[in-house]
Amino acid sequence: MQPLPPQQVPQQPPPVNKPRPNANAVPAISYQPTDVTITPELYDKVTNLEEYKRLKDAEKKLDLLIARKSLDFQAIQQRSIHPNEYRPSTGILRIFIYNTCENQPWQKQLLQERGLPLPDPTAAEASWTLRIEGRFISDNPEEQEQINENFKFSSFLSAISVDLIPNPDYPNLQESQSRIIEWRDDGVTANKNPASVSFDGLDIKRNGIYNINAKIALLVKSYSNKFKLSEEMSRFIGKQECTQQELMYVIWQYVLSKGLLKKSSAYTGVPAVETSTLPNPANEKDAIDDDLTLVEADDVLSELLKVKTFKFLELYKLCQPHFIPREPITLEYEVNTRKSTTLGEIVLDVPVEMPINLSKAQKELLEVNKTAFENLAKADSTIQQLNQRISLAIIALHNANLREKFYSELSEDPIKFIDNWLESQSSTLKALKSDEGYDEEVVRRAKYFEENEHLLKEKIDLMLSSSRF
Repeated sequence: MQPLPPQQVPQQPPPVNKPRPNANAVPAISYQPTDVTITPELYDKVTNLEEYKRLKDAEKKLDLLIARKSLDFQAIQQRSIHPNEYRPSTGILRIFIYNTCENQPWQKQLLQERGLPLPDPTAAEASWTLRIEGRFISDNPEEQEQINENFKFSSFLSAISVDLIPNPDYPNLQESQSRIIEWRDDGVTANKNPASVSFDGLDIKRNGIYNINAKIALLVKSYSNKFKLSEEMSRFIGKQECTQQELMYVIWQYVLSKGLLKKSSAYTGVPAVETSTLPNPANEKDAIDDDLTLVEADDVLSELLKVKTFKFLELYKLCQPHFIPREPITLEYEVNTRKSTTLGEIVLDVPVEMPINLSKAQKELLEVNKTAFENLAKADSTIQQLNQRISLAIIALHNANLREKFYSELSEDPIKFIDNWLESQSSTLKALKSDEGYDEEVVRRAKYFEENEHLLKEKIDLMLSSSRF
């Protein structure tokens, strides 16, 4: 007989080390208000609880402050999204105006003296080129490269005009249509990428060997809806440029500070009245007199607005004569044909504003809000953990207080304490048991039924009426 092969014992899989729960972690428990309230008697027993009381008072003040600041934050957030409240990027538009010359007689003579080959006289005619170019220099160096890629020189201008002044050296220029060169922004960049349709410089090339004067006008764009003010209004508000809303607000503040409202007394102490008691003017004059927005202009406003009295509905119309369209930058330039280039002789620095990019502003605001909410979430998590620890400590304090009361009353009068304790426990048992606390062994005895027959009838009637069988 062949021996039986040994039985194969199945191999057990190696034990998996499961992560143990963190014993020190604070459980996420929701506590009732009674669990975190300390009774007044504990403040007399534990002196350090005064610190907790001051902490609760400071927490109430902090909650009130947070509520107020949250309302202020919402108001600031709404204003910051508005285009009129968003401050655009500013900088300097540096403009270069110069000219270059080609194939001038003195240049050919210079090439001949140096032994260099002369240009083909049949194809190369003496000419000059007037160039107007510019570059934006941002106040924020970090945005410089990005701005240069998206915005070129023409992006900051509404129009360019160059008028070549005729002179005896150019007799045919007077009747030529090419002496006036104009460029205007037709709004094409509104629907396209500005960098694809704009330019960094404007070149004007003409044939000639003589100097010529030119009148150049540059109209800079305005993205802030500001207007230039008249000299009188500029002295009144202390600014040379402002928006229409700013001017009307300044006048309104002036009227209130001087008390120029004719019915100013009607704005204070107004009682609750019925509509039937309101005046019903019989003619237009009475209606004007009863208007609460009627202003009696003083000497300053009367000289500015050219009226003695006005209503605030008319203020917009009265301010229009003081708004002056923005004037272009004008200068006279002489094309010098005696130099190869005049680059660097005329350089203009004009302060300009970048167009408002609302999507970028909203994105930046979203990032700020996201960071703020993340910080608040971390702070709330820490506060919740601290609140759980405080709640556990208060519950432990209450339990310690109950034990202290139990043992102190027991030590003072043990007999009376035990009697009171038994009586309270029996009352509790009667409330918990359906048979009002009667002992089952006593109920089973026949003598009990004889002595409590009337009670049994009431119980049976009650059970029959309640359908408990």
